[in-house]
Parts: sequence; structure tokens; C-alpha cells
Amino acid sequence: MHRPLVLSLATLGVLLISHAAGAGPLATTSRALNDGFGPDAGRWRGSVSIAGAAFGDTLEAEVDWAAFGPGQFQQFLDDNGYPGADPSGANEVLYVYQIVSVTNANPGVDTLTVGVDPADGRGAVSAPSYLPLGLANEMAPTGGGDNTTSMDWFFQNAELQAGDVSGLLMFSSPFMPEYDFLQVNSGLAGPVVSPLVASPSDRPFEVNVPEPSAVALALACTAAVLGCKRRR
Repeated sequence: MHRPLVLSLATLGVLLISHAAGAGPLATTSRALNDGFGPDAGRWRGSVSIAGAAFGDTLEAEVDWAAFGPGQFQQFLDDNGYPGADPSGANEVLYVYQIVSVTNANPGVDTLTVGVDPADGRGAVSAPSYLPLGLANEMAPTGGGDNTTSMDWFFQNAELQAGDVSGLLMFSSPFMPEYDFLQVNSGLAGPVVSPLVASPSDRPFEVNVPEPSAVALALACTAAVLGCKRRR
């Protein structure tokens, strides 16, 4: 069952605060999927802050993310002059994440994980992949995979230190977004409360996703027609 709006007030507060954390190209792109349920005026895009400490290990970082409908990721790449091609299919949503800032990491960022709700229908979720951007301070994952309840990217022996970033970490799915957890680790350090980002739900991809304004207009027109009929 799709649960995009079933959020406690505390969770919603974390989500809104997290969204305001950054403003990179991925977190602010106008190409992000808009079905009216995303955290940024209906769009599925944002930025989250990660902080934690445990047994001497420390972590302070930011992750930008966005979900794209068919063809929109290629437009995003073209908009920003990034290399590469859109790997998603005609009826798939592409889920993309990027570590855009590491302020403090001891021993270093070694894992990024995005949750996938096992209760939802997964469909043909693609294996996690990586698109390098050719940045001077960019670190590439050395492994990862589909762990049934999560998508994982590992940076073992290539940990991100302060000042490093990642390229674009992504996977595709034939299902529309909902909220799920994001986990980033530096050794034993990770967020005390995992922030929320886009992840597949059990809603099949809709070819023509109505903009929220169009939905509101349609509802207003329907109400006006019904009102005229009642008066007659």
C-alpha cells in the first residue's frame, strides 16, 4: 500500500529541515518528477544533512537526491553539462543520489544505503549503478548491490574524506516514489535518525503524471459543474 503522506509531525519536521540543508543541481533541478507528493512543492527532490559519532568515529556530510521520470534525467545531465546517458526505460523512474559535501569523516564515508520497503511490490528494480562526473575530488564506489530491503553503494578502500564528493549513485524502478530511509556511514558513525528520501513504492509508474495545479483546477471545475446541476 502506498504511504507517501502517512508521516508523523516529528518525521515531517525532520523532512522539511533536511530539505533545506543544501541546494546543489540535483536537489534543485526542475526536471525532478512532480506527482504532488514530493517534499518540494510536489517535486521529488531535496538535500539531507547527515551527522553522527560513535566510539571515536565521526561523520558530517550532505546528500542531494532526486527522482526522474522517463527522459528527464538526460535533460538534467544536458542542463548541467554532465557526461553520460539516461539508463532508465520508457516506463521507469530513476532514483539518483549524490554525496555533495563531506565536512568531517573519520575513518571516512564507506557506505551509502537507500531503503526499499519489502512490503511494496518491487518489480524489476535495477541493480545500483554509478555515473562519474569527472570531478577532481570525486570518489567512486568500489562495490554495492541490491540487498532486498535496500540499495547499497560501498566505498571500502576509497572512503570519502573531508572535501570529497561522489558521482551520481542511482537505480531505476517501474514504481512511483514514496519516502524511505537514507543511511550513510563512516565506520561506526551514522545518523541517529535516518533522514527520508525518495524510494520506490507500490504505485506503478503513471505515463502522464498530473501537475498538482492541474488536479486542483480539474476538481474546481467538477465542483462548479455539480453546483450548477444542483441549482437547476
